[in-house]
Amino acid sequence: MSEVKVGVFLSDSGKQLSEILDFEVLTNYVKEISDVTFVARGTEFWQGEGLKTLVNAIKDGKINRVVVAETLPKLSEVKIAQEVENAGLNPYLMEFLDLKDHCAWPHRNVREEATAKAKAMLLGSIERAKLLEPLEKLEFPASKSSLVIGGGLAGMQTAIDLADLGFEVNLIEKTPFLGGLAARAGRFFPTDDCAICIQSPASDLKTITHTSRKCVYRSGFTEIPNLKILTNSKVVAIDGVPGNYKVTIEKKPRYVSESKCIRCDKCTEVCPVEVPDKYNSKLNTRKAIYMNIPNVHPPIYAIDESVCKFYDCAKCVEVCPTKAVELGQKPEQITMNVGSVVIATGFEEFDSSVIKEYHYSDYPDVITNLELARMIDGFGPTGGVIIRPSDGKPAKKIVFIQCVGSRDRRYKPYCSSICCMISLKHASIIKSTYPNTDITTCYIDIRTTGREHEYYYERARELGIKFVKGRPTEITKNPESNRLIVDVEDALLQRFLELEADLVVLAPAMVPAEGTKELAETLGLELDSDGFLKEYNAKLRPTETKLRGVYISGGAVFPKDAPTTSLHAHSAAVKAAKFMTSGKIIKDQRTAIINDEYCGDCEFCPVTCPYGAITLVPANEGHFVAEISELLCEGCGICVGTCPLNAIELRHSRPNQMLAQMKALVSINGTKKPLVLALCCSECGHTAVDSAGMAMLQYPANIRVMKVPCTGILQVHQFLEAFKAGAQGVMVVACKSDGCHYEVGSQKAERKVELTKTLLKEYGIEPERLEMFNMVFIEGDKFVEATQMMTEKLEKLGPLRLFGGEEGE
Repeated sequence: MSEVKVGVFLSDSGKQLSEILDFEVLTNYVKEISDVTFVARGTEFWQGEGLKTLVNAIKDGKINRVVVAETLPKLSEVKIAQEVENAGLNPYLMEFLDLKDHCAWPHRNVREEATAKAKAMLLGSIERAKLLEPLEKLEFPASKSSLVIGGGLAGMQTAIDLADLGFEVNLIEKTPFLGGLAARAGRFFPTDDCAICIQSPASDLKTITHTSRKCVYRSGFTEIPNLKILTNSKVVAIDGVPGNYKVTIEKKPRYVSESKCIRCDKCTEVCPVEVPDKYNSKLNTRKAIYMNIPNVHPPIYAIDESVCKFYDCAKCVEVCPTKAVELGQKPEQITMNVGSVVIATGFEEFDSSVIKEYHYSDYPDVITNLELARMIDGFGPTGGVIIRPSDGKPAKKIVFIQCVGSRDRRYKPYCSSICCMISLKHASIIKSTYPNTDITTCYIDIRTTGREHEYYYERARELGIKFVKGRPTEITKNPESNRLIVDVEDALLQRFLELEADLVVLAPAMVPAEGTKELAETLGLELDSDGFLKEYNAKLRPTETKLRGVYISGGAVFPKDAPTTSLHAHSAAVKAAKFMTSGKIIKDQRTAIINDEYCGDCEFCPVTCPYGAITLVPANEGHFVAEISELLCEGCGICVGTCPLNAIELRHSRPNQMLAQMKALVSINGTKKPLVLALCCSECGHTAVDSAGMAMLQYPANIRVMKVPCTGILQVHQFLEAFKAGAQGVMVVACKSDGCHYEVGSQKAERKVELTKTLLKEYGIEPERLEMFNMVFIEGDKFVEATQMMTEKLEKLGPLRLFGGEEGE
């Protein structure tokens, strides 16, 4: 191993820091530290002459480790790291520390104590730098093809965007036809135009004009050369790694050749089988060979194998002029390799029949919004006429009931967000077309939160639609008039009403599409408490999942209106494109590694890893060891903190590196107050320290801050080592437990803190010397309060008596 030569670069921020910290003392101090071969002081080292000095020291061979005390470390370290690499030194052989926000500003009124703390900070960084090892950038191939699951509005739009960007796209839909819920909805608010419109493809498609929107069947998107569409298909298995997923798809036969069918309709004319049409909410019937509506894709008939008589009939085969009906078709299994996966499986209506008081399955004139949409649709079973399904007569009195199954702890506690607008849309369309229709809406709250949605609500009132604030208790039927009676208490007028109706329309909760849970299990994705696919970060990464290269779009995440679904689809497409565009995945080597000699069969780490990066592989004689995927590993170190045999280490945060820095930080006090080691996660915990300094908040100078990748990496023995090294107290400063940047790191750390407290008590040491705090960046004031609280508590407790009985420093 080559000789370690550490260069230390001290920035005084234009001498403003030297008014607080004694830079002469600091400079002389670091010169005396072993293995420090070069020390420079300047205004800044991330640009100008300071950066030249740093680079020349590397090029001249004077140093092979870099420690920079910079005033803008969050911004400057990127530039310095790049220049260090250009100069020929591995950029991972550097340490940065912030003497301004972490020392000078918060301790400006106690200059001697601040200088002593700066010495400890410098020593900690130098000792850690000595033990650093070069790391490399890792590259993994990524296929420039994508799989989009779900052929509804979100799926189609995502597929179009990716195909327009030049990627190979496979769009699969589990039913025989594209369109999803949008195809059945007829119209969408707030424009009340066709629900099945999509954005026109940007690709050069002959005869297709690029207008603001296109009906699916006129858009030409199916002719984009690099887009392949598979209907009647579903994912049954997915293997591989991000960038190279091997997907197995099962394609059910439609028993009609897509290349031969000319849609002459002769087959439906002779088919003797008639069944209730589920697509049209069973308001009419269809044949065993069918097409949902004329303007669908593919414009090809399909056979419902659950009702077709096949060769016992075969009349469709006999009359087909192109021999397109192929009753002998078999299921296919298709495998494909893709770089990314986008899930756009959508949502569906809650089963209202479970709410017995509404008699949805008992009274045919109690329908749902989606069933009403099929009536309103000109292609629907009634040709746009609103009728009573029980007798086919026009519905003159209609009552809408909101929040059926939603905002209800018995069923679904959440608001589905779009139901109010769906009902307002339907009521307004009906009232505009049939002005004499009496329409009443029963609601808990009308929620019109979107752009111009409130005007939509006002327009409905102006049209004469009545609103009753109250959730109906029951729907009954008057046997004499054959009309329904809706019992409801008007909360505003404080009176009970019995609303007579020809038709009652329920606005059910929107729930995840059938098969969402199974698909999530197949892909290894999480679901939220409501059963929808869970995004990586609801605020900033709403279309990403925890699994790299797998994205979610539209209603698969939560019910959405058309504009939001479109935005989501564009976002998912851009995210997938960014992931695949270079054809490779580049990440650093700050990953966990396994010592096979120590690794046992405990299986703790595979269960603990939030990214599925660890698997167990056979070693010998029934013995299994852990294996870590460098591609999937995110470098959190949670597995390190969990392993009971210390068989896992994290590159760049190895135990010896952490221990050396810890001992150095608490080796210098310079204050009469008890030393406190603050172990801060690299995300919210450490940035809260930044925040305190940036706001120039003051806290005791006895606090020594040590950054770790995630508090989940910490182990019980490290807390004990901190006390043995001289710390009188230890603070663990982490992200909020429900907002941890590494999912479960804060939770794991909290358990280890509690375990350590129990051990400390057994050793006769006050457990309150160890505390955990959770905070976010803007809570610098909370960090200050925590340091003051810890200091005051330790002062009351007095000096720490170590495990052998001797008194600590």
